[in-house]
Amino acid sequence: MACALDKGECMSEAGRRQILKHSFKLSSRDYLMGLSALYTAVAVSMNIFCMKSLSFGTPYILCDAGLIISWIVFLVSNIIVEVWDKRTSVVLISFAAVVSFVIMAIGRLIVFIPTLPEYGEQARAYALIFSNGPRTIIASVAAFWTGNYINVNIISKIKDALERKAKDNRFYFFLRAAISTLIGQWVDNLMFMALAFAPIGLSLYEMAWKDIMSAALYGTFIELFVESCFVPFITIPLVSHIKKIKNAEEAA
Repeated sequence: MACALDKGECMSEAGRRQILKHSFKLSSRDYLMGLSALYTAVAVSMNIFCMKSLSFGTPYILCDAGLIISWIVFLVSNIIVEVWDKRTSVVLISFAAVVSFVIMAIGRLIVFIPTLPEYGEQARAYALIFSNGPRTIIASVAAFWTGNYINVNIISKIKDALERKAKDNRFYFFLRAAISTLIGQWVDNLMFMALAFAPIGLSLYEMAWKDIMSAALYGTFIELFVESCFVPFITIPLVSHIKKIKNAEEAA
């Protein structure tokens, strides 16, 4: 009885360890949920960060602080296209754009809600952060969706063409990620700057066309450089890892 009991206890403990071991393994669905949450959080945050301008100590560079994290949305959408498909990425882009619009609109509306006099300084600081007017909010969402949609389409078309020719590899992955990001980010940055700050007399704060072009250009190359540094060490290994999990799930 003791041996049987001990054996039963040992087997029970081994079973618990096995359950614990497998319970912490992430499925492809878990990765998709995590990537989607990261994508949406960054999409919202970059529209708040963009209220601070950056010059990096030189009068020749002008861009907003949103570019510090904006490359993450392109990296994530590239991963989703590679592992899942274009449609999944487009759905995520659209969802994130709607969430960004709603958050920015609510943030702007809160500015007009009265507060107690003793919190006046806090209210003024909040108003500066959410000082985006309708023009800026619409420009931000439209540019975000358009730039990311173009990025997804380019990387998807190049991927499909290479797979049909059986020529796909890590180098071509890096190349299509760089090309799609370059074009997508350029469209995103230029469209936002033009719609939000073009000197057409619709806003109090507008920019000269040369400054708009400069900000879009510098922003694009900074974002491209940062993302390119992460592609070999994060994007490609993560895509490979999730694909193995997804293929195992489909084969099971």
